[in-house]
Amino acid sequence: MKAFLLVLFCVSSPLWACLHASHGTHGMVLLQVDDQFIASHLPFPTGKHAHQIVLQVSSELPEQVLQALTAKSLVTLEPQPFALQDLQQGKIKTFNAQVYLGHFERGGKDLGTVTVLVQKKLLDKAVGAAAEQDGLYRIALSQGELLVRAIKGEGAVDEILYQAKGKDAEQLYFESADFAPQAK
Repeated sequence: MKAFLLVLFCVSSPLWACLHASHGTHGMVLLQVDDQFIASHLPFPTGKHAHQIVLQVSSELPEQVLQALTAKSLVTLEPQPFALQDLQQGKIKTFNAQVYLGHFERGGKDLGTVTVLVQKKLLDKAVGAAAEQDGLYRIALSQGELLVRAIKGEGAVDEILYQAKGKDAEQLYFESADFAPQAK
């Protein structure tokens, strides 16, 4: 009987994890800021994706991806499905993802699979949360700060800027209210 229960538990545990309300594919935009890689969850205004999460990450990236990041081209990640709540709680330290030149849901070019190591969670806010100042979350980095526009809900934009010390802010990522990436 104990063996049966153990087998039942081992088989059903992954199934229970899949049933969590925040389980799904949580796409991310990948950015390079100085010598750091930043992954930002692609939020929706409502539902299980309604969270702005920014991570400092590391990964062995193909040369084509590194060149695209240097050129400030759009690079996105399509991770294997997981519960967003587990990422928020720090339970996910690594994940595998398909990396795309362009948007993974809008015809981006698949450049292969990478393993992403979560080094640090930089931001975790629900969509609609009040930002600190001027509608922006400010995240200190070694050479400056990330400025992440707070998404207030429907009709908002997803925008990330970087302001190096002593310089003007430069836009790294912008997605309009209809959540279709804008060309640079």
